[in-house]
Amino acid sequence: MFKNIDEALNWIMAQHKGELSFTDFKKVVEEIGNPQDDFKMIHVAGTDGKGSTVTFLRDLLMSQGYKVGTLQSPHFLTHLDRIRLNGENIKEEAFLRILNEHYDFFVDKHLGMFEMDYLIMCQYFKEEKIDYAIIEVGLGGRLDSTNVCNYPLLSIITTIGYDHMDRLGNTLEEICGEKCGIIKNNSHVLIGHLNDNLKEIVKDYCRRLNSSYFELGEYQDLGNRHFLYNGEEYQILSYAKYQLHNASLALCAFEQLAKICDMKIDKQKANDALSKTLWAGRFQIVRENPRVILDGAHNIHGVAALVESYKCLSGSKCIVFSALKRKEHKKMLEMLKKNCDCLILTTFEYHEALKQQDIIELADITDNDWAHAISEAIKSYDNVLVCGSLYFISEVAASYDFVKGERK
Repeated sequence: MFKNIDEALNWIMAQHKGELSFTDFKKVVEEIGNPQDDFKMIHVAGTDGKGSTVTFLRDLLMSQGYKVGTLQSPHFLTHLDRIRLNGENIKEEAFLRILNEHYDFFVDKHLGMFEMDYLIMCQYFKEEKIDYAIIEVGLGGRLDSTNVCNYPLLSIITTIGYDHMDRLGNTLEEICGEKCGIIKNNSHVLIGHLNDNLKEIVKDYCRRLNSSYFELGEYQDLGNRHFLYNGEEYQILSYAKYQLHNASLALCAFEQLAKICDMKIDKQKANDALSKTLWAGRFQIVRENPRVILDGAHNIHGVAALVESYKCLSGSKCIVFSALKRKEHKKMLEMLKKNCDCLILTTFEYHEALKQQDIIELADITDNDWAHAISEAIKSYDNVLVCGSLYFISEVAASYDFVKGERK
């Protein structure tokens, strides 16, 4: 039993790799009555854009007066922000109480952190009587812990790109197949902008499982964060062009849910909500003069979308980058180097963090101290982009004072 939240969080995060297979976890939730199926659930998979799409959709549903729970990973500032209710982290006392109540069961069943988070989420959302749960896939789809959901209202696949190839496959078709594993019998499926070949793969899954298929139509970038979707003009808070896709996809999902659930939409409230949505760590401007941006682009697809927005900024540009060893870091660095005046490679406190000696030849500068690297960049450049691993970005956000330009 844990006496305080710090003890509880330190313990659960130490259980990062559980011993259960997906099949084993499915048996565990079946044994306790499939609590995940007590909610109206939207399940979101994809290589990139999951977190942003979840957040836009959450705010759209909240604008209509609904109580919305979300499960997302990895966490940004605290483990508690994985489980949120109406955008607010699960209360410390609730997390501590639920973990203590089920500690013996969790240990007896050899659950890992992700599985425990999922079951804590289920109890918390049940207690809070939520209207909708929006669940982000952790990795892949077919064998992800979140895929124990049997009756999703809507399954969303945001994008398909190269990532986690060691687990999901070496081709886009194989990766797409893993993402399609979230599609269930007699359900509804929505996809973002995929190429024609991948669309056919999703359509085939839908046909075999008798599920309705929808895809995001075209949206028009009107400039200055405005876009046109389905005849309506909207505005978003972010300057990142890739967020127009995620916002449009969330709007499309919102419209589909309205039809599925016979929901009446107040368009003005929806528009207002969309214009205020912020997903931290995604082209997040944390300082002006000079401008400092945080972005968790951590794969080829994400970096390609990131540089499209970054290259549009005026003034000199520096990028401070760190990633995990298992990512395609060389290709990402090559892409980033073409879109800045100076590329600084750094590292951070994580067992899988990339070290400078691994790719020193691709950087203009290497610096073991990420805080020093950022501080020096701020002194010399108009725009400083801090990007790479989400673990790196969260460490920076929690430990750096952007106003003072120094570590806290």
